[in-house]
Amino acid sequence: MDVVYVFQHSPFGDEELRYSLRSLQKHLRCLRKVWIFGDRPAFLTDDESLIEHVPHSAVARIGDFPTPVTNLFRQIFLSSLIPELDAEYLFFSDDFILIADLPRESARKTRYLEDLAQIDNRGRGLWKDSLWRTYDVLRRLGYPGYNCETHTPAYLRRRWVLNAYCDFKDYTTNDRWFGMLGLTAILNHVVKHENIGLTHLASEGTRAGFWHRQPAYEAVVEACRNKVFFNFDDAAYGSGIQRFLSERFPEVSVYEIS
Repeated sequence: MDVVYVFQHSPFGDEELRYSLRSLQKHLRCLRKVWIFGDRPAFLTDDESLIEHVPHSAVARIGDFPTPVTNLFRQIFLSSLIPELDAEYLFFSDDFILIADLPRESARKTRYLEDLAQIDNRGRGLWKDSLWRTYDVLRRLGYPGYNCETHTPAYLRRRWVLNAYCDFKDYTTNDRWFGMLGLTAILNHVVKHENIGLTHLASEGTRAGFWHRQPAYEAVVEACRNKVFFNFDDAAYGSGIQRFLSERFPEVSVYEIS
């Protein structure tokens, strides 16, 4: 099984990606190869048998997409076209961290946050508006409306991504926020056409996360106890999370220049 990162340089010198890669080496035994789609981190090893950088321009020419590609659905689709990518893979972002072993059978689960049909308050904001636009299109076209933006590694198959993009391509754009959200669109397509069930993330109880503000180190340690997945946003990435990650993953991985 491969891992694909859709990656853009971070405000923190790509430090989050460094720790995410270290977590792969420690906790994902079924990993074959890692692909970095987008920007290239300066610390990346040149050993392409382990990890390989693929710029947007390498595959964007298939549809004359302008580069850099900013829409995540299109990034997911284009990265699925990397010729040597495994048929099944995990979609990662640099702020997805494994903090316990992830066996193959668990890695293959498709997870969701909530059934949006059960939510009354839609909220507002760029991300919320994108989510609800995606839901409205899905429901109008006869699909379920699960929110699959779990901020955990997403199990994908190249065939799934291709089929979903072909059916939904008229609802994608060049804009970062407009159009359908990629993972939610793809996995709802899978639920309808592949007869695959979803795992409710909250019921599984495997994720810890911090968003919007920086937590204390002790809060991070407590939240991550007995969890598998750890996630955070830029606003939360401060001394508490940095200390936790540096203590958890102190050793240079095979994916880095030593």
